[in-house]
Amino acid sequence: MKRILSLLFIFVLSLGTVGCSNKSAEPTKPQIYTSFYAIYDFTREIAGDNVDVHNMVPSGTEPHDWEPTVQDMAKLNNADAVFYNGLNMESWIDKVQNSLDGSKFVCLSDGVDVSGNASDPHIWLNPQNVKIMCEKIYNTLSQIDPDNKTIYEANYNNYVAKLDKLDNDFKTAINELPNKDIVVSHEAYSYLCNAYGLNQVAIDGISADSEPSPDKMMSLINFVKTNNVKYIFYEELVSQKTAETLSSETGAKLLPLNPFEGLTDDEIANGDNYISVMYENLENIKTALS
Repeated sequence: MKRILSLLFIFVLSLGTVGCSNKSAEPTKPQIYTSFYAIYDFTREIAGDNVDVHNMVPSGTEPHDWEPTVQDMAKLNNADAVFYNGLNMESWIDKVQNSLDGSKFVCLSDGVDVSGNASDPHIWLNPQNVKIMCEKIYNTLSQIDPDNKTIYEANYNNYVAKLDKLDNDFKTAINELPNKDIVVSHEAYSYLCNAYGLNQVAIDGISADSEPSPDKMMSLINFVKTNNVKYIFYEELVSQKTAETLSSETGAKLLPLNPFEGLTDDEIANGDNYISVMYENLENIKTALS
């Protein structure tokens, strides 16, 4: 494996050297790469039109399953910075970081309180954590492109205000709900639930590809029936088979709860973003728990 990575590294560097020899082809804006869509969305909010922001994971793809190609490695080698989540969200990040210039990789989960949620990487489902992530994005962009620091600062402050409003709207709405238990397709909502006093009952574990045992499924069926759960939440980018089975066994309906790991082409074309998706999540939670 080490030999393969070494050969790949040499090849990537050769691509970068060839690219640098053609000065006319060099981009005029900073080149920022992000490890999946949520971080891409946050970076675009702070960067505006002053940076070329590239999302590594194709639309509609589950980021847990994605790994970079040789061509992707070449792009990362020429990046000014690479923003990633950490906390095992990106299974590929360590080997890529060790093969390229590690100093350009910025872990956005550094500084986030993960106590009690260490196995869950979905830190951005708490808007207060997004503020910490965006501060790192702002600081990095300001270092790379100091001429536009005031623009990045203004964009950052504007986005923080939106995040604070989102946070307050979640607190107000969920505090008024009579029920607090949400049945979800997999255990991805620890930060959301801890922030707003919800309790997630997960069909699957952290991995969206895992399936519950027969005993676990029977326990879930009993929980849904005993607690009169009306809705089961599913994710659009992963298989809904188990959620559909639980729904058919209990009569509970299905509703989406988007963890904002990625968006489909239609959602992107519609202009969906973190703020809009989180408000849609809030409306669905209110429907399920009212």
